[in-house]
Amino acid sequence: MPVKDVVAERADKYVGWLTEACSISSLAGSPDELERMAGWLEHRFEDLGAPSERLVFEGAPDAVLATIGDGPRRVLVYDHYDVQPVDPIELWNSNPFEPTVRDGIFYARGAADNKGDLVARIAALDVFHDLYGAPPFTLKFLVEGEEETGSKSFEGLVSRYAAKLAADGCVWEGNGIDHKGRPEIVFGAKGLAYVELLSTGLKDDQHSSLAVVAPSPVWRLVEALSTLRAPDGRVLIDGFYDDVVPATDEDMEMLRALPFEEDAERERLGVEAFVGGATGLELVRRYFFEPTCNIAGIIAGFTVPGASKTVLPRHALAKLDMRLVPDQSPTDVVAKLRKHLDERGFTDIEINSSMSMEHPVRCRTDSAIGRAAVAAANEMFSEEPAISPMMIGTGPMYPVARTLGIPTVSPAGVCRPDSNIHAPNENCRVDDFLRIIEYTVGWLRAYGNLDE
Repeated sequence: MPVKDVVAERADKYVGWLTEACSISSLAGSPDELERMAGWLEHRFEDLGAPSERLVFEGAPDAVLATIGDGPRRVLVYDHYDVQPVDPIELWNSNPFEPTVRDGIFYARGAADNKGDLVARIAALDVFHDLYGAPPFTLKFLVEGEEETGSKSFEGLVSRYAAKLAADGCVWEGNGIDHKGRPEIVFGAKGLAYVELLSTGLKDDQHSSLAVVAPSPVWRLVEALSTLRAPDGRVLIDGFYDDVVPATDEDMEMLRALPFEEDAERERLGVEAFVGGATGLELVRRYFFEPTCNIAGIIAGFTVPGASKTVLPRHALAKLDMRLVPDQSPTDVVAKLRKHLDERGFTDIEINSSMSMEHPVRCRTDSAIGRAAVAAANEMFSEEPAISPMMIGTGPMYPVARTLGIPTVSPAGVCRPDSNIHAPNENCRVDDFLRIIEYTVGWLRAYGNLDE
């Protein structure tokens, strides 16, 4: 029986698996739910003949490593089982942990990031086993539970269990499907330096009439922030671009061939123009080869909508995320931020860099696992794949791709531009979920049939 028919016949079963997984609120700070999700995975892998073990690292949720198949070649599959917070809960149209399907769209926290891809890949094992038996190579599933909080322990975990994780290729969590239904395939990831800037200047909150003589920590922070970025988007931190590797001629050819729906992206974002007036090939280059300095949030004083309170706040905090490109280092970028502020008289602004710090990484596009992902996409989708050098977001790919030296690819996944990942009403299309099951079977077969 064709793969498509098997998946269609079992659609209710596999959507049921996704419903079970997305009903578990595996959030950071919810150790019981994280443990329940890890246990769910163990049970599911065990039923498929893929024995699993826990990879333990101090202070982190256990990672699950399941193995199936036999052969000298080895493929590592990376996913994560934790999810983003649901705030603001009032913007959800249904309970984020009571999955619901409306008009063919599956709504739940984790539906697109990353349980949709994870469950699709597990379902693909079920289909593959019944149609073809065990994979003709060793397939390892590594599923961690700390990705949404920056995978702080992942580098240590990878180093500790390097022998168990060794592989000839790695398939990363799914990338997505674009505006036109094209499967997206990427060969790297941007890095991230996430910091908090804290301005404290008063003993307590004060009456705002004192602003005529008392220094405002909020203004102080705003003035510091204004030195970090120009209106055209260029980051002004001294030395910020020193280690940026520019796009090569080969990279630019890849970008020219990459379908990019500029009008659709502008409409999706609800903007008339992009930062700096970027358009055409320059806009695409910025997407993939430019680092950022983004203000993710500012917290200060009285912020109740529709109400008034005259106050001079005692402190203000801003959260910054800086997406990095090869060969920037997050620790070096934070050091440059510190120096930049100090040299402009902002020595009193504190920097908390104890959160996400991830290196950017790029991988070769001609690896066996990369070729298998592309070949299967060409076979399974009606549209040609959209191949790009890096995902514009971040994942802990560096320890696997660079530290362990494993060629890595992130193939098409269930996520669409309107899947609302990290936002209320996260979703994936049921048809996409079923198609990614088929596609996963496709790249498993393609890799098994490839000559290295």
